This record gives sequence, structure tokens and C-alpha cells, in this order.
Amino acid sequence: MEEKFDICEQQQKLTDYFGTLIKQKHLAHAYLLAGPKGIGKFELARWIAQGIFCQNRIDGKPCLNCSECRRIATGNHPDIVHTVPEGLSIKVEQIRFLKSEFSKSGIESSQKVFIIENADKMTASAANSLLKFLEEPSGNVVAFLLTDTLAKILPTIISRCQVFELAKNSSKYTIGTLEKLGFSTEKALILSSLTESTEEAKLLAENDNFDKILQNTCIWYLHVLQGDLRSFVEIQTALLPLIANKEDEIVLLDLIALLVKNSISIYYNVQKNIFVKIQPEFAELIRKLNEKKITKAVELVLNTRKTLAINVSFQNVLEALTINLRQCYYA
Repeated sequence: MEEKFDICEQQQKLTDYFGTLIKQKHLAHAYLLAGPKGIGKFELARWIAQGIFCQNRIDGKPCLNCSECRRIATGNHPDIVHTVPEGLSIKVEQIRFLKSEFSKSGIESSQKVFIIENADKMTASAANSLLKFLEEPSGNVVAFLLTDTLAKILPTIISRCQVFELAKNSSKYTIGTLEKLGFSTEKALILSSLTESTEEAKLLAENDNFDKILQNTCIWYLHVLQGDLRSFVEIQTALLPLIANKEDEIVLLDLIALLVKNSISIYYNVQKNIFVKIQPEFAELIRKLNEKKITKAVELVLNTRKTLAINVSFQNVLEALTINLRQCYYA
């Protein structure tokens, strides 16, 4: 089942705000929309564009059903210019094209809208090339720069845009959305704990190996908690065979991080074991530990990212983590 992304439900405050600006014709010339992948940055920019061009808008909000709204929804409106990175970056040639478009009137009206996705991936020369428009906007133009990471945007770009950081999804919203897509409550809870993005949660769930990685990681962690030497053997026999790429490595480390954080919640009675359908024994074992060991385990897991970043092999990272966790829990 395909999820229908409702930007008004997910970003109600911002859609209300921009609806008012559209109604009052007070839109600025450049906005920087920031937030993690899947949070709705592109959907918000597109919704605002629909509000600008909509034939039947009410209080600045688009009807989503008129011909203008439908053309924008399908990416077929000539006065909406959409730019995405070519390869790993947005090249200066792409920005030059945008600049030439900035200077032109709309094909069907005087209004033009520009949406630049992954604006943090602009090369330095591309970003500098864009600055002139941001400093001296001309014509009836609105530009939306979208980024997952605000810190990667040049300060000179930030200073010339109105910046909005989109509200993160609530866990309840993400779980509810995943349940509507057919996922069990238990799986939706785990997925929503791994990522705030419904889109990323779906991608995780659609990974053919995800369920096996989840199951085998829980078994591995159970054996770590029990001080069972099988946990060391399972790295080669049960975990590594499921890891096909860097993305799978990150999923596995995120699951391990979630397991140790879940342990803290269980220890302090903040939350029940979210892995209870897989390993109901966790709670009993975790409550036998102490505060120092529980906290130290989180630190050990978080440090694995740093180790992996300096090109230590993934197998060595897991083996070292297994040894360190066993020592932490049973020293």
C-alpha cells in the first residue's frame, strides 16, 4: 500500500503560516527549509507552489484538485523549476541555468518558483554563483532551498534566506503511518525508534535482509547479556553474512544502539522492552545489571561509529564491541 503524504497534517503550523503569507501576498524571495530526510521539505515547497498557482485556493491554501495543482503535483508545470544534484553535487552549470531562468518571466504568468533539493550539495562555486540572486532578487520569483543538514549550508546563503527547520515527526505519527501501511505495531515501534522519517522507515522495512538482521542482532545481544561465548561466533556465522553494503552496516549498528538504549529504558522502568516479541528475556537480564554498566554500554556502542570512520574493518569493529560489552556487563 502506498502512503499518501499529508503535509498539512505533518507540518500544520508551517502550512498555516505559509497559507497566510500566500493570502496576503507577503512571500519572501528565498526560503531555506531544513530537516532530516523524509520530513516533508519537498512536499512543503511543492504545496506552497500549489498555493501560489492554485485556481481555487481558500485562505491561501491550495485545493490540490484544480489543473494547476495537479500539474505541479506531477512535475509538469513550466513555471516551476526543480533542481537536484547531478551525481554527488549540484554543479555550477546547473546554477548558471537557474540564474538564466531567474531573469526570465514565467511562461504562463509573471510568477516563477524554484526548488533546489539537497542545497548543501552545491559546490563552492555553485553556491557563490547563487549568491547574486539571493542578494539582488529580480522579478516575481520565490526560491526554496532544501537541506537535510543546515550546518553544511554556507553562512552567506543562510543569511540571505528565511530559514525554517521542519518539525520532526512524533513517534505516534510515524507508528500510525506505518501501521496503515500494513506493518505490525511491534515492527512499527522498532522502525520508528530507528528513524524519525516515515520514508526511511519504509525503506528499512523493504530491505530484504532487515527482518533477519533484526532477529539475529537480538539473538546476538541476548547472548552478550548472558555472557555466552556464542555471541563472538555469531558475528561471522549470523551477522556478517547478512551485511551487503555500508547501509546494512549502519542499520546493524543502529539496531545495536537501539538495543542498549532500550536497556536503559527497561532498567529505569521508563519503557517496556520494545523487542519483547523477539526476546522477552531481555528485561530480566537487564535488571540484574547496575547503572554504571548500563551507561558504559551506551558509550561503547556510540564509539563504534568513530572506529568505523577511521577505516577499521566492520568485522573488527563488531568483534571488539562484543568483547567490550561482555567485559562491561561481567567485569
